[in-house]
Amino acid sequence: MASIGLNIGLQALLTSQSALDIVGHNVANANTPGYSRQNLGISANGALNLRGLSIGSGVHADIVNRTVDNLLQTRLVSQSSALARLDSQLDVMGSIEALLGEPGGLGLSAGLDSFFSSISEFSSSPSELVLRTGMVQSAGSLASQFNQLATGLSTLQSDTANQVKYNIGQANLIAQDLVDLNGQISEIEAAGMPANDLRDQRQQALQQLAQHVDIGYTEGSNGIVRVTVGGRMLVGETRAYELKSKVDQTGGVTLNIEGSTIPLNVARGAVSGLESLSQGYIPGLQQNLDHFARNFILEMNRVHSTGVPASGGFTQLTAEHAVLDQDLDGELRDELLSRAGLPFDVTTGSLYVNITNDNTGATNTQRVDIDSSSTTVGQFIDRLNEIPGMNASLNGSGKLQLNSNAGVKFDFGTRLDSTPDEYGSFGGGAASLGSQGAGPFALSNGDTFDFTGPLGAFSVSVSTADFAEISQATAAELASVLNADANFQANGMRAVDVGGRLVVQTTNSGATASFDLTGGSGIAALGWTAGTTVTGQTTSVAPTISGSYSGANSDQYSFVPLGDGTIGTTPGLEVGVYDQNGLLVTTLSVGEGYAPGTELEVADGISVSFDFGSLSATHGDVFAVDLLADSDTTDVLVAFGLNGLFTGTDAATMAVRADLENDPNLLAASGSGASGDNQVLLDMLRMQTEGLEGLDGSSFNEFYNDFVGDVGFKVSSTSNAREVEGYLMENLELRREQVSGVNVDEELVKMIEFEQNFQAASRYIQVVNDIHNDLLQII
Repeated sequence: MASIGLNIGLQALLTSQSALDIVGHNVANANTPGYSRQNLGISANGALNLRGLSIGSGVHADIVNRTVDNLLQTRLVSQSSALARLDSQLDVMGSIEALLGEPGGLGLSAGLDSFFSSISEFSSSPSELVLRTGMVQSAGSLASQFNQLATGLSTLQSDTANQVKYNIGQANLIAQDLVDLNGQISEIEAAGMPANDLRDQRQQALQQLAQHVDIGYTEGSNGIVRVTVGGRMLVGETRAYELKSKVDQTGGVTLNIEGSTIPLNVARGAVSGLESLSQGYIPGLQQNLDHFARNFILEMNRVHSTGVPASGGFTQLTAEHAVLDQDLDGELRDELLSRAGLPFDVTTGSLYVNITNDNTGATNTQRVDIDSSSTTVGQFIDRLNEIPGMNASLNGSGKLQLNSNAGVKFDFGTRLDSTPDEYGSFGGGAASLGSQGAGPFALSNGDTFDFTGPLGAFSVSVSTADFAEISQATAAELASVLNADANFQANGMRAVDVGGRLVVQTTNSGATASFDLTGGSGIAALGWTAGTTVTGQTTSVAPTISGSYSGANSDQYSFVPLGDGTIGTTPGLEVGVYDQNGLLVTTLSVGEGYAPGTELEVADGISVSFDFGSLSATHGDVFAVDLLADSDTTDVLVAFGLNGLFTGTDAATMAVRADLENDPNLLAASGSGASGDNQVLLDMLRMQTEGLEGLDGSSFNEFYNDFVGDVGFKVSSTSNAREVEGYLMENLELRREQVSGVNVDEELVKMIEFEQNFQAASRYIQVVNDIHNDLLQII
């Protein structure tokens, strides 16, 4: 009996001691991250049959339990992944915001404002060298800001990709720790002992791993946790499989896992957040920035390339961009202009080239037509070389080289051709007969034109093959047919297209120059009459155009006498001016009372003067002048990089043209070369707020504001999402603390309880011992 009582007391002492040890362990780890509260499982010993009674034999400690909610633990791991993804993104996007520097005085927005302000100031005084230099410097500063922003985004993308690699490395270390913990837990629990603290460490490691990559995990019956990433094994029973990352030259990141070449997709965790920025968001920003810079370069160069520098023109220009041998045949001239590897598109249209005489100031404007589907580099160069005073070639680098002859300069401005009657078809010295209206002309197959020239009578016939559509024959097509006829050439005659009208002339001038139109079935279509005799004259009206065209759209004015007579002499003699649609613009009185050489105002800033001479409406006198709002409708100057303000094609390569930066006098302020003309500057200013096709109707300011606004929205939406996910995480952690956390006050209460139990057990043993001694004395 005494031994039973002593055993009950001893077990009570030991159980209380164990309980106190666990209370101490809990209190000691009250602030240990991931620690789960432990408690002692206590059970009553089996009863003994003594003295006919079933008497209990005391208490014993069963096991040390770990207080956890496994479902809650799983949710915490998952939420850690979601939160880490947003945290990693916010950190990088904060760097993007800092890089943009908006709002504030250091961002690209301020650079754009400064650039356009410098243009505005210069436009008010286009002759001021200081303001000219200031605009060039402002353009250089803006280009540098584009460069810095491009470099910053590129660096940030590279850094973000490297952060992915760092996180992958950390994940691999944690995966190996999990393998080690799995082994220890399995070994301990196989011996029948709980591995509570090791399980806490493992759970903490799982949560840390989830912060890097999105994981799934399951625990087997042997206590080993298997971890998967993207559906593939990361931590098995005995080993971890290494995660790998590869960063390509563009900053893109490819993930895979040991033993597999298939790219690994990670949905959450820091790696997921960083990867989405490195491969998607940042490249998207770079693409939008480059799109903005490219269109800025394009639009500014479109305007500047057709401007005239302070020197009044060029004697030499070298293209910035080289022609590429796209078909690899070793020949550059056979490349289509539209497919010659130039960085900007060449479209169908016309380029106007001005040749200005240094001594007289007279300007000859030549039109170069380009068909994007057929014009080759060689054909374009040959056409430039046909312009009197112009020499064009490709240098050894494949870049277009332009040079002028001595005594002349060239430019591509919207100059007016000051001497537009190139062929003398308006009261000139040659015998000249023009159609009574502009084409197209309704000809038929086999139609003839009969002439008598110095060598006698001859006839020229036309066929369907000579025209794209013979019933809609153009003046240029018909002129080509006539000029190809051997008899036409032999009689010293030529045909030209003047403002869409056909003009037939002698190649010599003076009173002896003549020819007869004797008949033919095709003459009626041109408004001609059989039996017409045309002779030349010793005087020449020689019209002169002056002023600057201010119209919004390009046009062509044709000047046609409304009667026959002599300039300054014939009463009521008038000249009608018609636009390219055949509508009358104005009528000019040039008869009696008009002093030859006097300027007459036409329209849209244009004036004209006429010298003494005779005009004939009967013989279809005409001259035409091209009025250019845009002297390059093909973008061929931008494509080659001729007379641009900027070089480069994107934000990283954008720069002010080197020779212009060194010599601000090359900056084009004028479109016409006229003194005080600031049209180029005004056109540049307009683009600050005008919608542009290349930017989907947005202006430069609007596009960049949207660019910055999108970044701000992304930061705001991510921040809001992080706030929500953070709240959920806090809630889960609070619930875990309620379930598994250590409440020191509660532990102190338990300590007092078990201390009292210990004291009671000690007293019980003492009483049992005393009773035992008393019994021994009685016996």
